[in-house]
Amino acid sequence: RLLGSVSEAEDAVQDTAVRWFALNPPMPEKPVAWMTTVCTNRCLDILRSHHRKKTAYIGPWLPESIATADTADAAQNFEMASSLSTAFLLMLERLTPRERAAYLLHDLFDMPFDQIAESLNLTSANCRQLAARARRMITRENARFVPDKARQTELLQGFSRALETGSADHLVQILSKDVDLRADSGGKATAIRHVLDGFDAVTGFVTRVLGQAWSDSTLSVRHANGQQVLLVHRAQEAVALVAFGYGPDGSVHSIFIHRNPEKLRVFEEHHASFMPAGGLMLN
Repeated sequence: RLLGSVSEAEDAVQDTAVRWFALNPPMPEKPVAWMTTVCTNRCLDILRSHHRKKTAYIGPWLPESIATADTADAAQNFEMASSLSTAFLLMLERLTPRERAAYLLHDLFDMPFDQIAESLNLTSANCRQLAARARRMITRENARFVPDKARQTELLQGFSRALETGSADHLVQILSKDVDLRADSGGKATAIRHVLDGFDAVTGFVTRVLGQAWSDSTLSVRHANGQQVLLVHRAQEAVALVAFGYGPDGSVHSIFIHRNPEKLRVFEEHHASFMPAGGLMLN
């Protein structure tokens, strides 16, 4: 959640573990607080270097998607989806690193502000202000809204039918008028390199371009970042991952397409164990 990158999150945890095992007695009185501080500050260092990387990134950048389990607990599914969705992680990118850390540590991980202050080397009052600013922006943008599973299925089915038939009629009831679409390829796969805005531009691209490009592929429902998504694959190769950002009216406000093969590799690795109940073959 802090970094939007699985590999970088793993690096931050590993660096924290290395420092922990390198400690000499006496050990910290509060091990969890010590680890949180070290890991948080390592993440902040990584975030500060992100700007340089994204400046050189080819096309739009999207946070990585991760395979998650679908549980029978609706509340647990919602909590995971609302804090892991692509829309939410992308929203976090608009915050400063410290705003991001203060908000996540307090609102998602229930850490008291006095402990956050120690981790960020700030006062408790400063941390409250940082979290409050982040919370206002996230609330204003409805970044944590995710519809229930039935509605997610309905939206995915409408999108799939539009790809299959080439008809925009299936998109009229599921896309908002100001919908946008962005694809992350990093220049390592064929993908549109600018953000599409508006219903007409997005529906034309989905029905005419994507429908043809994926005509020989299989679309399967998967569970990633806590919500249902579409995995486009040919045999064992993941071609694309499609996720939605939702508005409070239950419509699709954003379409996120992951095309960077480095960000899709995890779904190829989990192909056998992450199978859906069924898939749609586009002919």
